[in-house]
Amino acid sequence: MRNRFFSLILGALAALFILRVYAQLVQVSFQVDWMPEFDGWHSGMLPYPILFVFQLCIIGCMIQLMRAVRKDTIRPRRWKYRACFIFGGPYFVFTLFDWAAALAVLAEDPSLSTALPAFFQIVVASFVLLLGLHTYLGYRNRRLFRPAAYSGRFA
Repeated sequence: MRNRFFSLILGALAALFILRVYAQLVQVSFQVDWMPEFDGWHSGMLPYPILFVFQLCIIGCMIQLMRAVRKDTIRPRRWKYRACFIFGGPYFVFTLFDWAAALAVLAEDPSLSTALPAFFQIVVASFVLLLGLHTYLGYRNRRLFRPAAYSGRFA
């Protein structure tokens, strides 16, 4: 039950990120009018080809992690959830402030060009934090969620 819930939420976050990568690729290739311009999807910190490769790597990691959560093959370890929280927490807070600042700019410039990249960074940070929460709950409740592994040890 717990794995199904986390798989569903992680899948929704990954789908949002995949949609972003796809929309950005469509906009750089075809320039459709009904979507925000390419600059709205791209912050300009990295050249787009390098950014695209990094985005594909992130998507690959997301898919592997979702598969591991669904199949319950992630071994709950203290360092795993701590790494997710230590990396994901400040990343989430920083991008949340960045998004809030971008939304403040939207009052003057309604083009979404400043808010879109920050929103999708929040999506990635949420994925990392949720993965950390899943690992934390698995670590704290090892006997509850993996009873077969502990059945012979204490009998």
